[in-house]
Amino acid sequence: MLQQKTRRYRGVFLTAQGWDKLQAAKIQAEFNENAGDRFTLEELSERMSLSLNTIARVLGRSEPVDKQSLQWAFRAFGLELSQNDYARPIVLTEESKEIIDAAKFPQADWGIVLDTSTFCGRNEELACLKQWMLEEQCRLVLLLGIGGIGKSTLAAKLVQQIQAEFEVVVWRSLQNALPLEEWLESVLTVLLGAQGEDIAVPNSLDEKLRKLIEGLCQKRCLLILDNTETILSAGQAGQCRSGYEGYSQLFKEIGETSHQSCLLLTSREKPREIVTLEGAEGATRTLLLKGLNPVAGRELFRYKGTFAGTELEWETLVVHYSGNPLALKMVAAATQELFNGRITEILNYVEQGLAVFDDIRDLLQRQFDRLSKIEQEMLFWLAINREPISLFELSNDVITTASKRRLLDAMQSLLRRSLIEKEDERFFLQPVVLEYATDQFVQCISLEITTQTPERLKTHALLKAQTKDYIREMQKRVIVEPITEQLLIQFGNPQAIEQQLKAMLKLQQQQVPRQPNYIAGNLLNLLVHLQSDLRSCDLSALAVWQADLRQVNLAGVNFHNTDLTTSVFAETSSGVVSLAFTPDGEQLATGDADGKTRLWRVVDGKQLLTLEGHRSWVCVMIEIPAPEFMGILFLLFTPLLPNPQSVTPSL
Repeated sequence: MLQQKTRRYRGVFLTAQGWDKLQAAKIQAEFNENAGDRFTLEELSERMSLSLNTIARVLGRSEPVDKQSLQWAFRAFGLELSQNDYARPIVLTEESKEIIDAAKFPQADWGIVLDTSTFCGRNEELACLKQWMLEEQCRLVLLLGIGGIGKSTLAAKLVQQIQAEFEVVVWRSLQNALPLEEWLESVLTVLLGAQGEDIAVPNSLDEKLRKLIEGLCQKRCLLILDNTETILSAGQAGQCRSGYEGYSQLFKEIGETSHQSCLLLTSREKPREIVTLEGAEGATRTLLLKGLNPVAGRELFRYKGTFAGTELEWETLVVHYSGNPLALKMVAAATQELFNGRITEILNYVEQGLAVFDDIRDLLQRQFDRLSKIEQEMLFWLAINREPISLFELSNDVITTASKRRLLDAMQSLLRRSLIEKEDERFFLQPVVLEYATDQFVQCISLEITTQTPERLKTHALLKAQTKDYIREMQKRVIVEPITEQLLIQFGNPQAIEQQLKAMLKLQQQQVPRQPNYIAGNLLNLLVHLQSDLRSCDLSALAVWQADLRQVNLAGVNFHNTDLTTSVFAETSSGVVSLAFTPDGEQLATGDADGKTRLWRVVDGKQLLTLEGHRSWVCVMIEIPAPEFMGILFLLFTPLLPNPQSVTPSL
């Protein structure tokens, strides 16, 4: 048992930086002087003027050595030992139970120790991971989550609490895409040292893997690989990129082979091997890490100072950022620096979509850049829809056969990359990702219009004319308006933008053959937002999809052979003389003075059916289930088009 007073251990050991520096110089010397073959321990002993035992302790970082030994080891390869290359063993007190005990656990090699001093919440997650790793003896565990969600911090806290259950602990980060052979060499050096064996590492990859598995069987080891996503392919979710395929073999062998150890991974994406190995009763598990709850999120703020806000404001703020610890830390710093800790003030920015900070943006940008074209397409559609949607609804939005065919794979890939959420068979984006994806979409569309190189303009709608009113208004506010603002910066005035948009419309009419897409509807929606005069405009033979033209004077507009699917106009009618709702209030029948009976869907105003044949006014029995439906009459406007049957009405 540790004494109350502080205990210090003599000697020093290499930091991760120092070990990397020495290893790089050693490998270079082996290449220059030994044709790439590794130096034997005897050769290293002669070169460094150190005993074999001391060399093992230096390279294994398992026990402290005197500083002079490190200096001799460095000088043997033309290096100077700097202050950042070594560290003294950790100072211990009885209270520091979660810090590595260098005396009791000499084979604990953390590389870089993460700061967990601001760790908040996560009690359920810690309990779950302990259950899997200690009681159920899982061999392979993945901590999966979006950037900034706290995977590494949770892993560090977990390891601090459970390391006493293991004989060897080795933490390595893959942030710089460490090749498998180098990782194996660093782990085997520690592991072989713990077993009292010669630390000479085998040359071939297969031999190294075999030696590792043997060690995992003989010693109870905890290996941690942080930032695993860096070795995964950008194009195909979960697949190791070229040159790193060996990690696939590593995951497979550790997951399938019976042993007493555990490999803990943290990643923004799920490796494919995990998908095939994991199961509720198996030895491979995945924990999808969500954000902090409002209580833990608020606790995180107190490390940045004093803040003032109501309970509702705190909850609104934390929920908006989906409990993402990195985002909340940046929000806390900004609130303190800019608004003296007043939560109300920062919420004003949040509600306007102005509070995606640079560090979060950088994290999301790196993930976005790794997406395939179809994955980006789906991410943009989720941003456009603004609320959870089903695969069926998403499929209706997508226009190309190729994209429809790959939709399911793309959504599974985005789930594995932790970029989308799923609940009750409906998919959506976390608020921070939603803001980022929307901004990316706005920038993309603005550039396409400026350069007249439409791609997303063809495949995505800027707004959905027949969606719910509040969603459509939101689409106008966060997509159409910002695009217009970007274009004003580029073109200088609305007239120049209008000229560019109309020129692009004319180009679409000249395309042969014409492929139906969203571009004409998008350009029209932008012209409407600019309050452009569309009278006598030629839109003939175009696919005008998702255009909201209800408040537009369309006198003289040429709609000959125009595909107006999903577009919305002011309803034309010769005069409604009677109406009736279905008992559930979901459909409405109208009878008008021209002898037509029409059936409408109340939720979006879409005309479902037109019946003709009556020679005079049509009378239907009025059955109104609720007074509020009376207001529907006031949305039936006077005729604006010469051919009312060619348009879709909106109520």
